Amino acid sequence: MSPDTIEISSGIIADKVLSLDEFKKAKTILLYSSFGSEVKTDLLIKKALEYGKEVYLPKVEGEDMNFYHISLKEELLKGAWGIEEPKGEPDKIFRGDKDALVVMPLVGYDREGNRIGYGKGYYDRFLVSHETGLKIGIAFGIQECEISPEPTDIRLDMLVNENEIIGEKE
Repeated sequence: MSPDTIEISSGIIADKVLSLDEFKKAKTILLYSSFGSEVKTDLLIKKALEYGKEVYLPKVEGEDMNFYHISLKEELLKGAWGIEEPKGEPDKIFRGDKDALVVMPLVGYDREGNRIGYGKGYYDRFLVSHETGLKIGIAFGIQECEISPEPTDIRLDMLVNENEIIGEKE
């Protein structure tokens, strides 16, 4: 995808996520700082902060990933692989919230909610050890593929791409 197509499609995806009742109702949202050709999350982070949501972003710490509360996107520092991350202050760590909305990046997905990440298992390990609510993957339509899930893989509850919302609750 060209940079322009990524930008335009990311805007469409962000608008779809922002329009979800689940997003509107959520008090706590776990997002990610996009890099490379991932769906851009700057607008989602900005709007979530403007709406007064508790926003948490991930920080890779050795073999694990933790989420930390942020108040401004400008607080972020370049971390693992050049991705913007929170400082990792212990008093701002996410400890769990059964109603927290999790918005996840992915490399590939299928219509059953399976996802392929970057192969390190950060999200799977995090989700097993932290109580959260709805898990939404955001991706481009061209990332849909066949997946043979591993027993340790955590499924998405919903997926949003520029063309549709898969698994939307009725």
